[in-house]
This record gives sequence, structure tokens and C-alpha cells, in this order.
Amino acid sequence: MTRAKIAKTLLTLPLLSAQLLACQPADGQNPAQPGQPGSLKTLSAPSAAELQSLRSSELPEANTRFALAFFGDLLNETPRENVFISPLSLSIALSMLYQGASGETRQEIADALRYSGLSEAEINAGNLTLRKRLQNSGKGVTVQIANALWGKAGLSFNAGFLSRNQAFYDARLEALDFGSATAVARINQWASDNTNGLIPKVIEEIDPMTILILMNAIYFKGDWSEPFEASQTQERSFYKADGTTLEHPMMQRYDKFRYTNNTDAGFEAVSLPYGEAEETEMILLLPHAGKDLASLRDQLTPENWQSWLSSLRSRDGSVTLPKFKLKTERQLNDTLRRLGMVKAFSEAEAEFDSLLDNSPLKAYVSEVKQDAFIDVNEKGTEAAAVTTITVGATSIQLPQEPFEMVLDRPFLYAIYDRATESLLFMGALNSPEL
Repeated sequence: MTRAKIAKTLLTLPLLSAQLLACQPADGQNPAQPGQPGSLKTLSAPSAAELQSLRSSELPEANTRFALAFFGDLLNETPRENVFISPLSLSIALSMLYQGASGETRQEIADALRYSGLSEAEINAGNLTLRKRLQNSGKGVTVQIANALWGKAGLSFNAGFLSRNQAFYDARLEALDFGSATAVARINQWASDNTNGLIPKVIEEIDPMTILILMNAIYFKGDWSEPFEASQTQERSFYKADGTTLEHPMMQRYDKFRYTNNTDAGFEAVSLPYGEAEETEMILLLPHAGKDLASLRDQLTPENWQSWLSSLRSRDGSVTLPKFKLKTERQLNDTLRRLGMVKAFSEAEAEFDSLLDNSPLKAYVSEVKQDAFIDVNEKGTEAAAVTTITVGATSIQLPQEPFEMVLDRPFLYAIYDRATESLLFMGALNSPEL
């Protein structure tokens, strides 16, 4: 039996906070009032009609295209580093920002998110149904999604921008004195509260020109449908991309798994499901010996992704997987530019005419940043992410031999919800850490 070595890819779940910057408030027009921004809350499960509408729309495919393009760009930028991101969190946060954009800036945000062909109504209704479904994932799986708007006290924000974000994203505006230490503490506390303490700090200070901060937080906790036995965890070698070897705790389990060995594409893949329903899963992709993560990165197309998922079949076998715990922080400005969102970052060309009321100020995005955390162990997975966007102004199978999949060299992984075809997290593991 061929012994497959581990290759690790980190999936990061971003919590997106968008900071929109301008210079002076417009008097008397929907001024920011004290309020309570969105927080973790219970959403009722979507109706059968809502779920069918989501599945028949172009939003799931658009989200997949965005997730793979986003992840592929980061893999290309940092090929030998651990990567962990949440495409879903970033897309939700950018969808909130989209509500205040206009002209070519609005179109570029839609293009970057691969939303071409989708109306604003379809985007907003689809994202609401998506949150309802994910936040009702069944026993053994917890997904919590929260959104918030933090506005500079005294500024006047567009009523439509505020109402759409509240109606579809549960994001309500809270006015803050951005020059005070209490504002920083308030925002960081919100991030901590909405990620179960996994991400306690997302900002150190707030730029004086900041007028608005949009935030999305996603928290995930999934128990393996069948846990790994702690007694089977042993120190084993992990072969890093730079050629060095690391002795690291490796979990092992023998069981039936949904598995495939794709000789044409040059990798093995296995699904590790979470919870009783087993609709949310971690997908692990391990390049064949002699191949690296770049060989998979270049094949990460939506068509291939769906084909690979469809090829998974139930097989007896063993999976050896490193325990790991990662914390990442990454600025995403350049990545989003490469995905087509260019004008939003330009002081001269950005158009956010639906953000402020009757204001002479010109807003632009100054930074998009994502903080993320993941912990994978014998019991399951816990993950969270915060993305911050700052806007400034100015069938039957024949019996087969059991497989053995040992993830002891760099690999890719993803946490995937089959019911909504959503990539919650994606990652590349080049060097496991605890």
C-alpha cells in the first residue's frame, strides 16, 4: 500500500469589517445614532421555498468562483506559508459594502465577488437564506454569523444603505467617538464576543479620517461525526515544503470515508464530516508524492472542484492528520485588486455615493484586513475570522482495497457545506503548529 504524505492547506474564516472614511458630516441628514450593532443571534431555519430559491440561483456558484479565485491568489502570493481564510465572511462583508457603492466601483465589487448576472435583490435575499441555513446546521455543528456597522458620531448616512444592511444582514449602526479609547475597546469586544473569544483584537487604533467600520464575524465549531481517538495520536514526521522535517502530533483513524484518488490531477482527497447530519465536512486534498501545492492551485477551478467532490466514494481506509492550531492576519488590498476590485481603493475614482447623504466628501477603501483562527484536534474543529475593511475619504462500487492517506506533507483543506455548496473555510498547511 502506498503511504501518502501530508500536505496542509489552511482555510481561513474571515470576519470582515469595512471602514469607510470621509471628512465632514452633512448636517441634519440621518445622523448616526447610538444603537446596538448586529451580534450573534438565533435565525429561524429557511423555508423549503427559500432554500430551493437559493439552490436554483446563481449565488452558490458565484460564491464558489469567488472562494477559489480568492484562495488561489493567496496560495500564489505565499506558496510556502500557512494560509487560512474565510471566503464566505469576506463575501458577506463586501456585500454589505456593496450597498453603499455606485457606478463603476459598484460594478467592480460585484465582478470581484463573481456576482455578474445577479441583481441586488438576489444577492441580498440569497445571503439572508444562506445565513439562516448555516446557523441551523444541526447537532454537532455550530455556525454563527454576525454583522455590524460602526459610524462616526454626527455623520449622516444614507437611509437606504442602513435599511438594506439591517434588513438582510442584521447589521445595525452604532455611533462612536472614533477618537476615544473606548471606541477601540468596544469594537474589539464585539469581535471577541462574536468569535467566542478566538479573535479578541482586530484594531489597535482608528484613523482620524475613518467614518464607518463594517464588520462581519463568523464562528464555527464542528464535532467530527466520528472523533479521532486521543490514544492513537503519536509524534510522527511531517515533511515541509522547504525540505525540512518536523516531528509533530499526528492523529489517526481507521473507518469508512468518502475518498478519491485522482491519478489525472495528481492528488488524493478525503472527506471528514461533522455532526449528526454530516452535511458539513472538511475536505482534505493531498498532492501525490513528488508534487507540490502549486500543482493543485493551478487546477482549482469551479468545474474541477465540483467534479472532485462528485468523485468521492465510500471506502474503508485510514487517515493520518496533524493536529494544528493557527492564527493569521492578512491585508487583502492587493488580492482584491487582482480580483478586479480596483476603483474602490482609489481616492480619485472610488464611488460611494449611496453611503453618505448630501456630502461633498469622497470615500474610498483604504484597507481590507482579515484576522482568522483555526484549531483542529481529535474532537473536531473550531474556527473564526474577522475581516476589516477601512474606507477613507478623500452509485454501487466493487470492493476495493482499503486506502491509507497520511497527511505528512503540505496539503490543502476546506470546510464545506454541501446543502448550500458553501466554502466556509479554506486552508493550506505547509507547517503544522500547536
